[in-house]
Amino acid sequence: LILGAIMNIIDNSIWWLDNKNPKEKYLYFTSVKRLTEGPAIIIGDNGPGFIDSVDDVIQPFFTRKPNGMGLGLHITNEIMRTHKGRFKILEKDEIKLPEKITGAVVALIFSEESK
Repeated sequence: LILGAIMNIIDNSIWWLDNKNPKEKYLYFTSVKRLTEGPAIIIGDNGPGFIDSVDDVIQPFFTRKPNGMGLGLHITNEIMRTHKGRFKILEKDEIKLPEKITGAVVALIFSEESK
């Protein structure tokens, strides 16, 4: 299930990178032992980023993609909840990132209980 959550985020990044069409496209992956709330997998890109809150983007059928279904981030959030974790959109100052990562940055945060 966690792999499915990661793939949903990667699919979104690729779609937005293709549609923003920057000269160079970057995807960034890392893990951190301690984000504020716990250990996390971080995924970022240099696409346009989010214009909506996490509360909006995790709603079923909410999408900004033409012809999108609006289920990817909802499913990602549900997977994280099932594992007692959470899906979070990170602000630029919450984690040190490479300079080229200027778009969306999300975290899949795991609780100590999910071990």
